[in-house]
Amino acid sequence: MKNKLFSFLMLTLVLSCSEKGSVNDKEATSLDDFKSYHLDLNLPKESFIDMIESVELMQFEETDESLLSTIRKINRLDDGFVFHTDKKMGTNEHTTIYFFDKNGNFKNKINRQGQGPEEYISIESLWMENGLVAVYSMPKSVIYRYTTEGEFVDSRKLPDQVRVGDIRPYKDGYVAEMNYLPINDSSYYKFAKLDKDLKLEKAFLKYKDAPNGMWRPTNYSTVIPYQDGVQLFRVFSDTIYAYTNDKLAPLVHFDFKENWFWADKPEPTSEVWQKVEAENKAWVIGMAIGQKHIYADALIGYSHWEYFLINRMTGKVKRMGMPKGKSVSEEFLYLGWEKDRLMFSVTTADVPKLLSALDENQINYREGTTLEKIESSENPLVMWVKFK
Repeated sequence: MKNKLFSFLMLTLVLSCSEKGSVNDKEATSLDDFKSYHLDLNLPKESFIDMIESVELMQFEETDESLLSTIRKINRLDDGFVFHTDKKMGTNEHTTIYFFDKNGNFKNKINRQGQGPEEYISIESLWMENGLVAVYSMPKSVIYRYTTEGEFVDSRKLPDQVRVGDIRPYKDGYVAEMNYLPINDSSYYKFAKLDKDLKLEKAFLKYKDAPNGMWRPTNYSTVIPYQDGVQLFRVFSDTIYAYTNDKLAPLVHFDFKENWFWADKPEPTSEVWQKVEAENKAWVIGMAIGQKHIYADALIGYSHWEYFLINRMTGKVKRMGMPKGKSVSEEFLYLGWEKDRLMFSVTTADVPKLLSALDENQINYREGTTLEKIESSENPLVMWVKFK
Protein backbone atom coordinates (compact mmCIF):
# COMPACT_ATOMS: atom_id res chain seq x y z
CA MET A 1 0.00 0.00 0.00
CA LYS A 2 2.78 2.46 0.87
CA ASN A 3 4.49 1.84 -2.47
CA LYS A 4 1.23 2.51 -4.26
CA LEU A 5 0.68 5.66 -2.24
CA PHE A 6 4.20 6.83 -2.97
CA SER A 7 3.68 6.40 -6.72
CA PHE A 8 0.55 8.49 -6.69
CA LEU A 9 2.01 11.23 -4.52
CA MET A 10 5.04 11.55 -6.74
CA LEU A 11 2.61 12.30 -9.56
CA THR A 12 0.90 15.10 -7.70
CA LEU A 13 1.60 18.49 -9.10
CA VAL A 14 3.48 21.37 -7.84
CA LEU A 15 1.94 24.48 -6.74
CA SER A 16 2.33 27.61 -8.75
CA CYS A 17 3.78 31.09 -8.63
CA SER A 18 1.23 33.89 -8.30
CA GLU A 19 -0.46 35.57 -11.20
CA LYS A 20 0.39 39.23 -11.56
CA GLY A 21 -2.60 40.47 -13.52
CA SER A 22 -3.92 44.00 -13.82
CA VAL A 23 -6.39 43.92 -10.93
CA ASN A 24 -6.99 47.22 -9.18
CA ASP A 25 -6.28 47.58 -5.46
CA LYS A 26 -9.94 47.43 -4.42
CA GLU A 27 -10.50 44.22 -6.35
CA ALA A 28 -7.27 42.66 -5.07
CA THR A 29 -8.20 43.36 -1.45
CA SER A 30 -11.62 41.81 -1.97
CA LEU A 31 -10.26 38.79 -3.80
CA ASP A 32 -7.76 38.06 -1.04
CA ASP A 33 -10.48 37.87 1.59
CA PHE A 34 -11.01 34.27 2.67
CA LYS A 35 -13.39 32.40 0.39
CA SER A 36 -14.66 28.84 0.14
CA TYR A 37 -15.48 27.27 -3.23
CA HIS A 38 -17.62 24.18 -3.69
CA LEU A 39 -15.83 21.75 -6.02
CA ASP A 40 -18.78 19.63 -7.07
CA LEU A 41 -17.79 16.28 -8.55
CA ASN A 42 -21.24 16.08 -10.18
CA LEU A 43 -20.95 19.30 -12.16
CA PRO A 44 -21.26 18.76 -15.93
CA LYS A 45 -17.81 18.75 -17.52
CA GLU A 46 -16.82 21.54 -19.89
CA SER A 47 -14.21 20.81 -22.52
CA PHE A 48 -10.76 22.18 -21.71
CA ILE A 49 -10.25 22.84 -25.42
CA ASP A 50 -13.48 24.85 -25.69
CA MET A 51 -12.41 27.01 -22.75
CA ILE A 52 -9.17 28.09 -24.46
CA GLU A 53 -8.90 31.54 -26.01
CA SER A 54 -5.28 31.13 -27.13
CA VAL A 55 -2.08 29.20 -26.45
CA GLU A 56 1.61 29.99 -26.78
CA LEU A 57 4.16 27.19 -27.07
CA MET A 58 7.85 27.23 -26.18
CA GLN A 59 10.22 24.32 -26.75
CA PHE A 60 13.09 23.74 -24.34
CA GLU A 61 16.13 23.31 -26.57
CA GLU A 62 17.35 19.73 -26.78
CA THR A 63 21.12 19.30 -26.73
CA ASP A 64 23.45 16.64 -25.39
CA GLU A 65 23.57 18.69 -22.17
CA SER A 66 19.83 19.37 -21.88
CA LEU A 67 17.88 16.15 -22.28
CA LEU A 68 14.91 16.62 -19.98
CA SER A 69 12.20 14.47 -18.44
CA THR A 70 9.09 15.75 -16.69
CA ILE A 71 9.08 19.32 -15.36
CA ARG A 72 6.93 19.89 -12.28
CA LYS A 73 8.56 22.88 -10.59
CA ILE A 74 9.85 25.96 -12.36
CA ASN A 75 11.23 29.34 -11.30
CA ARG A 76 10.75 32.27 -13.65
CA LEU A 77 13.70 34.63 -14.00
CA ASP A 78 13.76 38.05 -15.66
CA ASP A 79 15.69 36.55 -18.56
CA GLY A 80 14.53 32.95 -18.50
CA PHE A 81 13.86 29.89 -16.34
CA VAL A 82 15.61 27.73 -13.75
CA PHE A 83 14.38 24.32 -12.57
CA HIS A 84 15.19 20.71 -11.88
CA THR A 85 13.20 17.75 -13.18
CA ASP A 86 11.76 14.45 -12.01
CA LYS A 87 14.03 11.55 -11.22
CA LYS A 88 14.94 9.55 -14.30
CA MET A 89 16.28 6.05 -13.80
CA GLY A 90 19.99 5.73 -14.51
CA THR A 91 20.68 9.47 -14.44
CA ASN A 92 21.31 12.26 -11.95
CA GLU A 93 18.97 14.57 -13.84
CA HIS A 94 16.73 15.20 -10.82
CA THR A 95 19.67 16.71 -8.91
CA THR A 96 20.78 18.82 -11.88
CA ILE A 97 19.75 22.48 -12.05
CA TYR A 98 19.01 23.75 -15.56
CA PHE A 99 19.02 27.31 -16.89
CA PHE A 100 17.22 28.34 -20.09
CA ASP A 101 16.66 31.78 -21.54
CA LYS A 102 13.21 33.31 -22.09
CA ASN A 103 12.93 31.68 -25.53
CA GLY A 104 13.81 28.20 -24.28
CA ASN A 105 17.45 28.21 -25.41
CA PHE A 106 19.73 26.16 -23.16
CA LYS A 107 22.20 28.29 -21.18
CA ASN A 108 23.93 26.00 -18.69
CA LYS A 109 23.41 23.45 -15.94
CA ILE A 110 25.00 22.73 -12.58
CA ASN A 111 25.07 19.67 -10.35
CA ARG A 112 26.61 19.69 -6.88
CA GLN A 113 25.05 16.50 -5.59
CA GLY A 114 27.17 14.44 -3.22
CA GLN A 115 28.12 13.84 0.39
CA GLY A 116 30.70 16.60 0.78
CA PRO A 117 30.29 19.77 2.87
CA GLU A 118 29.67 21.86 -0.25
CA GLU A 119 27.24 19.37 -1.80
CA TYR A 120 23.54 18.64 -1.44
CA ILE A 121 22.12 15.13 -1.18
CA SER A 122 18.79 15.99 -2.81
CA ILE A 123 16.76 19.02 -3.90
CA GLU A 124 13.51 19.59 -2.00
CA SER A 125 13.28 23.33 -2.68
CA LEU A 126 14.98 25.57 -5.24
CA TRP A 127 14.88 29.36 -5.60
CA MET A 128 16.99 32.35 -6.60
CA GLU A 129 18.28 34.58 -3.81
CA ASN A 130 20.27 37.76 -4.53
CA GLY A 131 21.49 36.34 -7.84
CA LEU A 132 22.48 33.01 -6.27
CA VAL A 133 20.90 29.57 -6.62
CA ALA A 134 19.54 28.41 -3.26
CA VAL A 135 18.87 24.72 -2.63
CA TYR A 136 17.16 23.30 0.43
CA SER A 137 18.15 19.67 0.99
CA MET A 138 16.02 17.91 3.57
CA PRO A 139 18.23 14.93 4.60
CA LYS A 140 20.73 17.21 6.35
CA SER A 141 18.29 20.12 6.76
CA VAL A 142 20.68 22.53 5.04
CA ILE A 143 20.29 25.48 2.65
CA TYR A 144 23.15 25.64 0.11
CA ARG A 145 23.90 28.59 -2.16
CA TYR A 146 25.82 28.59 -5.45
CA THR A 147 26.59 30.94 -8.28
CA THR A 148 24.76 30.28 -11.54
CA GLU A 149 27.99 28.64 -12.75
CA GLY A 150 27.85 26.17 -9.85
CA GLU A 151 30.53 27.65 -7.60
CA PHE A 152 29.83 27.04 -3.91
CA VAL A 153 29.12 30.19 -1.90
CA ASP A 154 27.89 29.10 1.53
CA SER A 155 25.64 26.72 3.45
CA ARG A 156 23.50 27.13 6.53
CA LYS A 157 22.00 24.38 8.65
CA LEU A 158 18.59 24.77 10.20
CA PRO A 159 18.51 24.39 14.00
CA ASP A 160 18.38 20.81 15.23
CA GLN A 161 14.90 21.33 16.63
CA VAL A 162 13.53 22.57 13.27
CA ARG A 163 13.42 20.29 10.23
CA VAL A 164 11.01 21.46 7.55
CA GLY A 165 9.30 20.10 4.48
CA ASP A 166 9.54 23.25 2.35
CA ILE A 167 10.99 26.72 2.89
CA ARG A 168 11.24 30.07 1.07
CA PRO A 169 12.72 33.48 1.88
CA TYR A 170 10.34 36.12 3.18
CA LYS A 171 11.48 39.68 3.88
CA ASP A 172 14.51 39.34 6.20
CA GLY A 173 13.79 35.74 7.16
CA TYR A 174 12.12 32.55 5.94
CA VAL A 175 8.71 30.89 6.06
CA ALA A 176 8.49 27.12 6.28
CA GLU A 177 5.88 24.37 6.08
CA MET A 178 6.58 21.64 8.62
CA ASN A 179 5.16 18.65 6.67
CA TYR A 180 4.16 16.75 9.84
CA LEU A 181 7.65 17.11 11.34
CA PRO A 182 7.93 18.13 15.02
CA ILE A 183 9.42 21.27 16.49
CA ASN A 184 11.63 20.61 19.53
CA ASP A 185 10.95 16.87 19.09
CA SER A 186 7.53 17.15 20.67
CA SER A 187 5.44 20.10 19.44
CA TYR A 188 3.66 19.79 16.09
CA TYR A 189 2.78 22.92 14.15
CA LYS A 190 1.81 23.29 10.50
CA PHE A 191 3.90 26.37 9.65
CA ALA A 192 6.87 28.29 11.08
CA LYS A 193 8.61 31.64 10.65
CA LEU A 194 12.41 31.71 10.93
CA ASP A 195 14.58 34.80 11.25
CA LYS A 196 17.50 35.67 8.99
CA ASP A 197 19.77 33.38 11.03
CA LEU A 198 17.28 30.49 10.61
CA LYS A 199 16.29 30.59 14.27
CA LEU A 200 12.68 29.77 15.09
CA GLU A 201 10.71 32.99 15.49
CA LYS A 202 7.05 31.90 15.41
CA ALA A 203 5.04 28.72 14.98
CA PHE A 204 1.50 28.61 13.65
CA LEU A 205 -1.50 26.25 13.80
CA LYS A 206 -0.72 23.67 16.42
CA TYR A 207 -2.08 20.17 15.88
CA LYS A 208 -4.81 19.03 18.25
CA ASP A 209 -3.30 15.57 18.17
CA ALA A 210 0.29 14.91 17.13
CA PRO A 211 0.59 12.82 13.95
CA ASN A 212 1.41 9.20 14.77
CA GLY A 213 3.37 7.11 12.31
CA MET A 214 2.84 9.65 9.54
CA TRP A 215 4.56 8.90 6.27
CA ARG A 216 6.01 12.15 4.95
CA PRO A 217 6.14 12.78 1.19
CA THR A 218 8.41 15.64 0.15
CA ASN A 219 7.61 16.20 -3.52
CA TYR A 220 5.26 19.13 -2.89
CA SER A 221 5.99 22.82 -3.17
CA THR A 222 4.05 24.02 -0.18
CA VAL A 223 5.50 27.53 0.24
CA ILE A 224 4.76 29.62 -2.85
CA PRO A 225 5.52 33.31 -3.53
CA TYR A 226 2.28 35.28 -3.67
CA GLN A 227 2.10 39.05 -4.11
CA ASP A 228 4.00 40.56 -1.12
CA GLY A 229 3.99 37.33 0.86
CA VAL A 230 3.66 33.60 0.40
CA GLN A 231 0.95 30.99 0.05
CA LEU A 232 1.20 28.13 2.54
CA PHE A 233 -0.20 24.70 1.90
CA ARG A 234 0.31 21.24 3.34
CA VAL A 235 -0.14 17.72 2.12
CA PHE A 236 -3.69 16.32 2.48
CA SER A 237 -5.21 19.74 3.22
CA ASP A 238 -8.17 21.50 1.60
CA THR A 239 -7.19 24.98 2.84
CA ILE A 240 -4.52 27.39 1.59
CA TYR A 241 -3.15 30.11 3.84
CA ALA A 242 -1.53 33.44 3.07
CA TYR A 243 1.36 34.81 5.12
CA THR A 244 1.59 38.56 4.52
CA ASN A 245 2.87 41.39 6.68
CA ASP A 246 3.87 38.82 9.32
CA LYS A 247 0.29 37.60 9.69
CA LEU A 248 -1.13 34.18 8.81
CA ALA A 249 -4.70 33.94 7.53
CA PRO A 250 -6.72 31.41 5.53
CA LEU A 251 -6.99 32.39 1.87
CA VAL A 252 -8.92 29.67 0.01
CA HIS A 253 -10.92 26.63 1.06
CA PHE A 254 -11.84 23.88 -1.40
CA ASP A 255 -15.15 22.42 -0.28
CA PHE A 256 -15.86 18.91 -1.58
CA LYS A 257 -18.76 18.42 0.85
CA GLU A 258 -19.20 14.70 1.59
CA ASN A 259 -16.61 13.82 -1.06
CA TRP A 260 -13.60 15.03 1.00
CA PHE A 261 -11.77 12.03 2.45
CA TRP A 262 -10.24 13.77 5.48
CA ALA A 263 -13.45 15.43 6.70
CA ASP A 264 -14.19 12.93 9.46
CA LYS A 265 -10.70 11.56 10.03
CA PRO A 266 -7.77 12.59 12.23
CA GLU A 267 -4.50 13.89 10.89
CA PRO A 268 -3.11 11.29 8.46
CA THR A 269 -1.75 8.17 10.08
CA SER A 270 -0.62 4.85 8.72
CA GLU A 271 -3.92 3.28 9.80
CA VAL A 272 -6.06 5.28 7.38
CA TRP A 273 -4.24 4.59 4.09
CA GLN A 274 -6.16 1.40 3.39
CA LYS A 275 -9.40 3.40 3.37
CA VAL A 276 -8.34 5.75 0.55
CA GLU A 277 -9.09 3.35 -2.27
CA ALA A 278 -12.25 1.95 -0.72
CA GLU A 279 -13.92 5.34 -0.15
CA ASN A 280 -12.84 6.79 -3.54
CA LYS A 281 -13.06 10.42 -2.41
CA ALA A 282 -10.90 13.50 -3.03
CA TRP A 283 -7.84 13.30 -0.77
CA VAL A 284 -4.94 15.01 -2.60
CA ILE A 285 -5.30 18.49 -4.09
CA GLY A 286 -3.04 20.47 -6.39
CA MET A 287 -3.72 24.11 -7.10
CA ALA A 288 -2.45 27.31 -8.69
CA ILE A 289 -3.89 30.57 -7.33
CA GLY A 290 -3.78 33.68 -9.48
CA GLN A 291 -5.36 37.05 -8.93
CA LYS A 292 -8.23 36.30 -11.33
CA HIS A 293 -8.47 32.52 -11.48
CA ILE A 294 -7.69 29.41 -9.51
CA TYR A 295 -6.80 26.13 -11.14
CA ALA A 296 -7.33 23.07 -8.96
CA ASP A 297 -7.15 19.34 -9.45
CA ALA A 298 -8.00 16.54 -7.05
CA LEU A 299 -7.02 12.89 -6.93
CA ILE A 300 -10.11 10.73 -6.39
CA GLY A 301 -9.14 7.59 -4.54
CA TYR A 302 -6.57 5.86 -6.71
CA SER A 303 -8.73 6.04 -9.83
CA HIS A 304 -8.54 9.43 -11.55
CA TRP A 305 -8.10 13.21 -11.33
CA GLU A 306 -10.81 15.85 -11.41
CA TYR A 307 -10.02 19.34 -12.74
CA PHE A 308 -11.57 22.72 -11.91
CA LEU A 309 -11.23 26.34 -12.99
CA ILE A 310 -12.52 28.96 -10.55
CA ASN A 311 -13.25 32.55 -11.49
CA ARG A 312 -12.28 34.60 -8.44
CA MET A 313 -14.21 37.62 -9.74
CA THR A 314 -17.56 35.83 -9.95
CA GLY A 315 -17.02 32.74 -7.81
CA LYS A 316 -18.13 30.51 -10.69
CA VAL A 317 -16.61 27.03 -10.66
CA LYS A 318 -16.17 25.01 -13.85
CA ARG A 319 -15.39 21.31 -13.90
CA MET A 320 -13.02 20.67 -16.78
CA GLY A 321 -12.81 17.70 -19.07
CA MET A 322 -9.11 17.47 -19.90
CA PRO A 323 -8.12 16.17 -23.35
CA LYS A 324 -6.39 13.09 -21.98
CA GLY A 325 -7.35 9.83 -20.36
CA LYS A 326 -8.09 9.11 -16.73
CA SER A 327 -4.69 7.60 -15.99
CA VAL A 328 -2.82 9.58 -13.34
CA SER A 329 0.27 9.50 -15.55
CA GLU A 330 -1.56 11.14 -18.47
CA GLU A 331 -2.20 14.65 -17.29
CA PHE A 332 -1.01 18.11 -18.16
CA LEU A 333 1.36 19.37 -15.47
CA TYR A 334 0.58 22.90 -14.38
CA LEU A 335 3.43 25.24 -13.51
CA GLY A 336 1.57 28.31 -12.30
CA TRP A 337 0.00 31.52 -13.51
CA GLU A 338 1.91 34.13 -15.46
CA LYS A 339 -0.24 37.23 -15.66
CA ASP A 340 -3.58 35.95 -17.01
CA ARG A 341 -2.20 32.76 -18.53
CA LEU A 342 -1.75 29.37 -16.90
CA MET A 343 1.55 27.62 -17.63
CA PHE A 344 1.59 23.89 -18.33
CA SER A 345 4.41 21.46 -19.00
CA VAL A 346 3.40 19.21 -21.89
CA THR A 347 5.14 16.49 -23.87
CA THR A 348 5.72 16.59 -27.60
CA ALA A 349 3.27 13.70 -27.94
CA ASP A 350 0.50 15.90 -26.52
CA VAL A 351 0.93 18.72 -29.00
CA PRO A 352 -0.49 17.44 -32.35
CA LYS A 353 -3.82 16.35 -30.86
CA LEU A 354 -4.16 19.62 -28.96
CA LEU A 355 -3.30 21.88 -31.88
CA SER A 356 -5.58 20.02 -34.27
CA ALA A 357 -8.53 20.98 -32.08
CA LEU A 358 -7.68 24.72 -32.18
CA ASP A 359 -7.93 27.29 -34.96
CA GLU A 360 -4.67 28.63 -36.37
CA ASN A 361 -5.38 32.11 -34.99
CA GLN A 362 -5.47 30.64 -31.47
CA ILE A 363 -1.91 29.25 -31.69
CA ASN A 364 1.26 31.24 -31.11
CA TYR A 365 4.89 30.13 -30.98
CA ARG A 366 7.60 31.78 -28.91
CA GLU A 367 10.56 33.08 -30.87
CA GLY A 368 12.69 30.15 -32.03
CA THR A 369 9.95 27.55 -31.53
CA THR A 370 8.31 25.95 -34.55
CA LEU A 371 6.03 22.98 -35.01
CA GLU A 372 8.83 21.23 -36.89
CA LYS A 373 11.22 21.67 -33.93
CA ILE A 374 8.58 20.41 -31.53
CA GLU A 375 7.99 17.28 -33.57
CA SER A 376 11.71 16.51 -33.77
CA SER A 377 12.44 16.89 -30.05
CA GLU A 378 11.62 14.78 -27.01
CA ASN A 379 12.08 17.62 -24.53
CA PRO A 380 8.92 18.90 -22.80
CA LEU A 381 7.40 22.24 -23.73
CA VAL A 382 5.87 25.09 -21.82
CA MET A 383 2.36 25.94 -22.94
CA TRP A 384 0.72 29.16 -21.79
CA VAL A 385 -3.07 28.96 -21.89
CA LYS A 386 -5.34 31.99 -21.85
CA PHE A 387 -8.90 31.08 -21.03
CA LYS A 388 -11.96 32.72 -22.57
